[in-house]
Amino acid sequence: SNLTFSLSLSSPVIKRAKSKMGKGISKLLNELDSLVNPLEGLTLEDADLEFASDLDIRNLVDWIQSGKAKKIMVLTGAGVSVAAGIPDFRTPGTGLYDNLQKYNLPHPQAVFDVGFYRSNPQPFVTLAKELWPGLTHSPTLTHSFLKMLSDKGLLLRLYSQNIDGLEYLAGIPDDKLVECHGHFRSATCIDCGTTADADSVKNTIVKNGTVPECKNCGGNVKPDIVFFGESLPDRFHRLLRTDIQEADLLLVMGTSLQVAPVSMIPDMVQCDHRVLFNREPVMKIRSGQDIFLPGDCDDHVQELCSILGWKDDLEKENAKVQIDDSNNKKKAESED
Repeated sequence: SNLTFSLSLSSPVIKRAKSKMGKGISKLLNELDSLVNPLEGLTLEDADLEFASDLDIRNLVDWIQSGKAKKIMVLTGAGVSVAAGIPDFRTPGTGLYDNLQKYNLPHPQAVFDVGFYRSNPQPFVTLAKELWPGLTHSPTLTHSFLKMLSDKGLLLRLYSQNIDGLEYLAGIPDDKLVECHGHFRSATCIDCGTTADADSVKNTIVKNGTVPECKNCGGNVKPDIVFFGESLPDRFHRLLRTDIQEADLLLVMGTSLQVAPVSMIPDMVQCDHRVLFNREPVMKIRSGQDIFLPGDCDDHVQELCSILGWKDDLEKENAKVQIDDSNNKKKAESED
């Protein structure tokens, strides 16, 4: 990385050559000089960060079809659920944090803070009522694609940072799914640690919009979502140790890679290739090894499945897991 690009068409050698050439050639060299000069002083490491990979989606297809990728590890973030109507966290104007102002929080992240929940649980309860899995939001095409990878025996493990439960609703088996930041399917008292009845907690939050209380100590109960300051599940750490060694391909999909320790996974894996499905290039793209597919995840998933010949199966798989929102609305209205 100490080497630098020192090529310049204004060097003494080139200047002497230009003086001996016709005006046309000299003009062309001058124009080229203006393009090359910006590279002066640029280290190889800088160049690697700046310039996109020369690989594309066709290389990904080849890795899958040739059998080079048969232990695929996947890391997903909120971006894979945007097409389901669930906002991501950090997009200015539309992200979840920007839209939490109505809860009068000291700062947006407080809604996922244990100390704040202990003293003022209502903002999280109100948010949880809107986001509770299985009521209005259905798995996206990306979720169904990951289910297909599992069905085809190609999925080593899916590490999801999301709490929307859409991977679970898509039918991805428990042993293939690591919900890094927890889920809504179980609940615990934040004071005494007693496990609460999950259905009762759901009814209290979703139907009544109130705070569930612990029957043992009277403390506040919350779904087993990992709040700031809480440890990630033991299963995350246990499986990650071996998965980062076994994976032969990593797919990073719809994430800002801003929350540790999950954000470190792309640098921890030992496989040769990583593919980033994302609107922004949030990790280093290694030339000749990694692929960056900019844009929405579902768009690239559809393109990939079309080339692989999986498109019809993808659409059928996704159709099976769509939630009939009209029935849920009628049920809610009758309960009111």
